Amino acid sequence: MSAKASFIVVLVCVVLVAGSLLFSSENQGAAKPAASTAKSSALPEVWKSASTGKEYRVKVEGDRFAAEWVNIPPEAAKEGAYTRTECRRSGTRWIGTTRFSLPFPCPPPNGKLKMCPLILRFEVDFISPDRITGGGESLRGFECSTCEVKETAWRPFSWTPKSTDGKAVTSHK
Repeated sequence: MSAKASFIVVLVCVVLVAGSLLFSSENQGAAKPAASTAKSSALPEVWKSASTGKEYRVKVEGDRFAAEWVNIPPEAAKEGAYTRTECRRSGTRWIGTTRFSLPFPCPPPNGKLKMCPLILRFEVDFISPDRITGGGESLRGFECSTCEVKETAWRPFSWTPKSTDGKAVTSHK
């Protein structure tokens, strides 16, 4: 597999993980209370994933949570790639979906990249000025030729505010 195809596979997996973090019924054990008093103006605008390094522009307004991937690689952006998450408040969580369109590398004999629009579940279970956590579906099985999701798995995520030097801010609590 070429370096470009490997990069795209990794990119897709990361997006899928992020997408699945907002709509889980598997994390319903001892739910952490979501920071209901967190106002959009009190939260940083850009957040960085601890596991993927992806950066997301986040907005929380009333019962609505929205996130968009902002550091999409230029070659994927030229193809029209995007990742957008929208959730609504449900009790102590924000539950919704991530919609994305990404170039997926198809196996030989085609071997080309194919743009596939997908929707995966996503859930946020905690929001504070220094951390956003939750979970989401990630791809485990995928058919490139038809853009069909064969199997997903639930993956947790943790985002921290992006600092002005480009690194995630770490809390010392």
